[in-house]
Amino acid sequence: MRVKFGNTTKDVPIVEVTAENYIVPCGEEDTYHCKIEQTQFNPRNGKRLSRPRIQKFESKMYAQIARNLRLQGWDIEVLYDPTEFLAAREAKRAELRDLTYKQRQEQEAKRKEAEKKALKDEILAELKAAGMLKAPSKGGCKGGKKGEKTDAPEAPENAEGK
Repeated sequence: MRVKFGNTTKDVPIVEVTAENYIVPCGEEDTYHCKIEQTQFNPRNGKRLSRPRIQKFESKMYAQIARNLRLQGWDIEVLYDPTEFLAAREAKRAELRDLTYKQRQEQEAKRKEAEKKALKDEILAELKAAGMLKAPSKGGCKGGKKGEKTDAPEAPENAEGK
């Protein structure tokens, strides 16, 4: 199995793989990587009979599976623990979710503002049509004080008969 060795990698037997030198394959950062073995030795000469293997477990199921394996006599050595990776990924998702939430809030505010403006314009139009509200003059401030609008119609400059 390929493991880290300084700045390079080297091939070693699975027995020599540790958490410090284990290389996590790309795309498998969200699972637990464990070296599991039911250790057995030859009672006559002490030679190891069992061989460890690398097993990968989903992060949600790891606690239950590890407990059951230990009860069955398996030795488990965790080579890679994905809790930091999963926390970083969840934080990134929450940030994106909050960002989209903020965008939705802004869109909702814009929609409500447009709805208010449309209702206001409609009510003003109905009041003007009913004669309850005078239409503002379009000419501006002629004949009154500065900044004051008058509703009186403009008088022609050259009035005939005067």
